[in-house]
Amino acid sequence: MTAKKKTTNQRPRRLPHGLEKETFSIKEAAAIAGLADKTVRNEIYVDLFRVELDDKSRVAISARGVIYLRLIHLLPVQLGPKDRNALSRMLAEGWPGAEGWVRKGDTISKGMVSLDVGVAERDAIERLRIFVRGRGRLDSDTGGPAGDMLFKETAIRVRLVGALLARGADPKKMREAFPALDADDITFAGMFARLNKGPGSASSGRARAARAAR
Repeated sequence: MTAKKKTTNQRPRRLPHGLEKETFSIKEAAAIAGLADKTVRNEIYVDLFRVELDDKSRVAISARGVIYLRLIHLLPVQLGPKDRNALSRMLAEGWPGAEGWVRKGDTISKGMVSLDVGVAERDAIERLRIFVRGRGRLDSDTGGPAGDMLFKETAIRVRLVGALLARGADPKKMREAFPALDADDITFAGMFARLNKGPGSASSGRARAARAAR
């Protein structure tokens, strides 16, 4: 009886919370990862991770792509393009190693460098979960500026909560100020605020022009 050879092929870990089928725009991916839009566009431009196009030919970034971007943001060292590409392949396609990197469990290593990516991956997955849930909590504010959104079944503007967080408000005190919101809502508002810059944005500018033309 011959022993079976161990396969070197690995599959990426299955993502929880139904994230496998979710996709995100460049702005959404940047907001979740905590990066500037320009940084995300540059990663795409130099082909460091894979993206797709949606049915309207817009860039659609997978949840695994967002995890890669969040990981790049949180890593304590700055990696070069080849190493970043290797990391994205190891995360998205289950590669056991590339460009000299080897992954064992939550640790990736190359030579004397050893990095624990498990914490960053879990952080990214949690932020993805909160963002996807938050998208389902949005309701249009028909009486407010163009593009303004409310949390469903409340009169609380998402952008207002995000703006307060950006100014240094304590999330715990925000829960006291807005008892209709939970911790996930507060965190989502911080990410959502990056997507809508408020008065002066293109959407509000178009709304003003439309009103002036009436």
